Amino acid sequence: MLVAGVLILAFVVLILSPDRPLWPAKTILAKLHDTHPDQRQIARALKVYTVYASRADPLAGVRTLLPPETKTVGFIGTTDDTDISLWRPFGERRVAHFFLTDPLDKIRQQVQYVVVGGENLKEQNTTLDAWLQQSGAKLVASTNAMLKVSEGLQPWYVVRLK
Repeated sequence: MLVAGVLILAFVVLILSPDRPLWPAKTILAKLHDTHPDQRQIARALKVYTVYASRADPLAGVRTLLPPETKTVGFIGTTDDTDISLWRPFGERRVAHFFLTDPLDKIRQQVQYVVVGGENLKEQNTTLDAWLQQSGAKLVASTNAMLKVSEGLQPWYVVRLK
């Protein structure tokens, strides 16, 4: 009985795993949300499964803002931000990590384009405009992306160093 109980629990965890569900999670949860819009747990579950569906490529929208010929891109994000999307196409692009406080000459020697996370700017108590003015960089484009449900949509910026 104990072995059967453990197997059933393991099976449930395997099926419900948000990063690779073995059931049509978004379809079922969307229909449940439509019929029960006041249920916060259903709304939260739908949001989690939706965000986790794009977990393998969370900054795809940011990557499309980079010029295709960019071989090395700078990344200034928080310690919890993932840069996996920016490596694509794999084998053709590198990502160099920097801090907002790094000397600009050091950054310019390695990259021409830098992806800057809005959450990182907020954590460092600065704004994009202040950093652009200090660095002499130019904003190329911006978009929003959600890496974690708990943080919600965060702004991401692509800047070009002069």
